[in-house]
Amino acid sequence: MVQSEKPPANAFVAQARKIYNPIGFSKGYNFVLWFIFLGALFGFTLARLQYLNIFGVYCGESAAASSGALPGECFYYLQPRSREQIGIILHLGCILPASLLVCLQFIPVLRHKAIIVHRINGYIVVLLSLIGTAGALMIARHSFGGGIEIQTGVGVLGIMFIGSLVLAFINIKRLQIEQHRAWMLRAWFYAGAIITLRIIMILTVMIMDVTGEYYIAQPCDKINFILKSAEKTATRYPECAAFFSGENPSQQALVQAKYSGTDAVQVTAAFNLVFGMAAWLAVALHAIGVELYLRLTPAEAERLRNVSYQRQVEAGLKPAGRAGLTADRLGDAATWQPRDAYKAEKVSSGSDQQHLATPLS
Repeated sequence: MVQSEKPPANAFVAQARKIYNPIGFSKGYNFVLWFIFLGALFGFTLARLQYLNIFGVYCGESAAASSGALPGECFYYLQPRSREQIGIILHLGCILPASLLVCLQFIPVLRHKAIIVHRINGYIVVLLSLIGTAGALMIARHSFGGGIEIQTGVGVLGIMFIGSLVLAFINIKRLQIEQHRAWMLRAWFYAGAIITLRIIMILTVMIMDVTGEYYIAQPCDKINFILKSAEKTATRYPECAAFFSGENPSQQALVQAKYSGTDAVQVTAAFNLVFGMAAWLAVALHAIGVELYLRLTPAEAERLRNVSYQRQVEAGLKPAGRAGLTADRLGDAATWQPRDAYKAEKVSSGSDQQHLATPLS
């Protein structure tokens, strides 16, 4: 169990330490941040594990009325052996288990007491993440309307996520522990933008209903799938006549984006309209947030870099302390120097050594 070096400031801190010290935290603020952000990811993933039953729950008959797929989305996912159907199976079937398993990677006591589990689980998480991201890219063309801004947003987020995982992998193979930590945190903060995205979407569509009328073009075949009636579709959206006549199979109709009410077509239009904006805003918030956190925890990065130095010396990697992808090796930062021999030896002993058990080491 981790023990804090300083005596508790008050009785509350003393009691709180009984909770977070056994988990592996020595500082209360780290535990609070861990509880908030990891708890959000864990809860979000648990709530959506039911979607692994894609054709029974996610795209089932009650999906439109519950929290399943957005009305009309399953028009593409239910096309037999289509790119979208394969993509959604790969995406949900891999990213949901990966998001659940990665929660184990951020529990300090697991890294301390079950190193082999931490390592194997890390490989599984990365493999599932790669496949799940490929699935997301496959459905981007029609996901939430599939506009250019949406396709670009999904592509950028995928590059950021996979790129961070690759950099984390390279750094741990070079025993650059602090860089591995930084890039793993970045990867999953980026992935967590999908949670904030949904909050932004809901708030935006609610505000839109108050501030004015908005419209967006929707494919007639998708509208017809939602209404389940060619007569209703043709009556409400006369421009879809070209679709039903076969003159233009890609015909679209202008639909009011409205969240309030029971009109599934308008609700779909509302979410399709705001998804791209919400995605970009969420990614920006998470990208800024993780950099802020990393810059507020330089002591932990420095401690882990000294651990890296010791491990790299033992492994014969050169230059020791910066054998991985570090700023002083790739850029113009001042060359990093390890602490004096006594402190470096102290850092690499005892419980600190356990922090070397990183996901891909």
